[in-house]
Amino acid sequence: MSLRYAVLTLLDIEPGSGYDLKRRFERSVSHFWSASHQQMYRELHRLHDEGLLDCTEQPQAGKPDKKIYSLTDRGRQVLKEWVQRPAPAQKIREPFLVQLFAGHHLSREQAREAVQRQMEQHRALLAAYLEQNEKVLKRDPQLQRRYWLAHQTLLLGIEAEKTWLAWGERVLRELDAQEAE
Repeated sequence: MSLRYAVLTLLDIEPGSGYDLKRRFERSVSHFWSASHQQMYRELHRLHDEGLLDCTEQPQAGKPDKKIYSLTDRGRQVLKEWVQRPAPAQKIREPFLVQLFAGHHLSREQAREAVQRQMEQHRALLAAYLEQNEKVLKRDPQLQRRYWLAHQTLLLGIEAEKTWLAWGERVLRELDAQEAE
């Protein structure tokens, strides 16, 4: 998947500025897709140039005009065609796992510290996802029904973080057991 479809999807839900889109991105699809601020703006310009987005300027007091992007009919059609195509499963692409794969170069203590650092990051992600989930559950029931499938992606993110933490605990227990031998 490219960033273009994440942008089209978010603007299909609600028009917005690049800043709005980045904030919405961080609160929704960031648990399974990442993009920098610059990538987001480049993609917005590309999609606009291709005629998939409209852009209107909203005056702001003491600031440059705010550009508000929305999907064109053609953009909505491109999104609809894309969402109906089968998506291939992706393998995990995780730099930490490559480091751990070469973990024989680490002492047990270094390995333990590396796993603990990784677990702290996953605890923080889990906490953020749980907070997002609480907000989703407080939404209007009609919105909850409409975006039920989108919510399922957040629930998968929560389960993935729980799995990372359970795996890390197993690795730490095994490291402890090996040290005791």
